[in-house]
Amino acid sequence: MTAKETRYTISALARKTGLSVHTLRYYEKEGIIRHVERTQSGRRVYGEDSVACLIGALCLKQARVTLAQIKEFFDATVQGEESLPLRLAMLNQAHANLVDMQESVARSLKLVDFFIQGTKEAIKASEDGRNPDEAFPLITRAGIAQLPTIMMEDGKLAPDMPSLIASLDK
Repeated sequence: MTAKETRYTISALARKTGLSVHTLRYYEKEGIIRHVERTQSGRRVYGEDSVACLIGALCLKQARVTLAQIKEFFDATVQGEESLPLRLAMLNQAHANLVDMQESVARSLKLVDFFIQGTKEAIKASEDGRNPDEAFPLITRAGIAQLPTIMMEDGKLAPDMPSLIASLDK
């Protein structure tokens, strides 16, 4: 360890990451956080290597990689060169998961933008003395109504944006 390396107590790392002390201890016990040092009194001290493990684990976790798979990935790194194909496959899966999430967020964002625009139209209609439910019939006093959906290639339902827009043009 270098003299200038930043080191954290468990409570300081918990504050910095937003994770609980319990979670940090669990991650260490499960082999997710590695290179944890101890003071003479037995307190955990996290250096740059420990923090790097944690950041990598959190990134993979956000990509819907399970803790068991994260541990498997980190265990594979110790095997060196022979584990490169396994690690590449795991990273490709994490990438695919993130792309799926990105596409899902993009669809949701389009739908929320659509509802924002429709709600603005409903407000304008109300201000002009018209019925806001007629200006934007998809969000009414009865709740969201007549929301056309389509089946995506992955078998999930998603809003059918062209049909939604066309329904308002009628």
